[in-house]
Amino acid sequence: GKAEKCTFCYPRLEVGLPTVCSETCVGRLRYLGIVLYDPDAVLAAASVDEQDLYAAQVDLMLDPFDPEVIALARAGGMPEDWISAAQRSPVYALIKHFRVALPLHPEYRTLPMVWYIPPLSPVVDLLQGQGHDAEAAGNLFGAIDALRIPVSYLAELFTAGDTGIVTGVLQKLAAMRSYMRGVTLGTGRDTELATAVGMTPEALEQMYRLLAIAKYADRYVIPTAHREEAHNLEELACSLDFDGGPGMYESGPFGEASGRPVPVAIETYTALKQRQQAEEAASAEQLHHRAGLLNWDANEDPKP
Repeated sequence: GKAEKCTFCYPRLEVGLPTVCSETCVGRLRYLGIVLYDPDAVLAAASVDEQDLYAAQVDLMLDPFDPEVIALARAGGMPEDWISAAQRSPVYALIKHFRVALPLHPEYRTLPMVWYIPPLSPVVDLLQGQGHDAEAAGNLFGAIDALRIPVSYLAELFTAGDTGIVTGVLQKLAAMRSYMRGVTLGTGRDTELATAVGMTPEALEQMYRLLAIAKYADRYVIPTAHREEAHNLEELACSLDFDGGPGMYESGPFGEASGRPVPVAIETYTALKQRQQAEEAASAEQLHHRAGLLNWDANEDPKP
């Protein structure tokens, strides 16, 4: 009756709540949001040369403000609140707009939808310990190559070895820190600093608000599932959102431990364990139309 691996807190997301790990993150480091993409272009994006994988994955994501994209989303039946959520998505902003979030191991070509902002190691303490102005842009930029976590290591994690992309992200983070220091202390907005990293002063301040002082509703933009789509959710995703949790009921008419009559028979971990420990193998008739959460366990009659 309990999940043994991450389910991305699917029942919480259905009602617009963030995952537990996001909500309890002490550092407020996690963001959740919608990204629109063209599923027909996924294969092409995953098939490019290794050095082009990052750019291909970024290009796969569609602009939620593009009238053509909006029209296609509506034609495909996407609710208006989902389109609005895509336009307010912090994930889209960090990946596509600011370009500071990177995919994990793009060379595996799995196109993950969990992206990471590489860490600007505690270089400030190091510079201060050496007697330097730790917040000065020149010092921060110069120290990037001497980070505690080598840029080459970060590149192996996020960009298939391309250190230039990682260095560019770290420079944006350093520029934001130095730029906002001037704003906070009233010494002025260094527009040249923003230009040096390919951004505008307004964009640097927007990125600061999102990364440093964003409110709860800005970090988690999660539209709720629609009641009229519940049948499709059951058919396509095998939702775990059952009263009391899966595996907590007697066998029902639509499958062992399915909980209650639904269009798909969901075989839970409890049901699977019972079948694994049974003296007789399950017949094809017993397993008919059953959607398993785990792979074949060898305890069923072989197909003829």
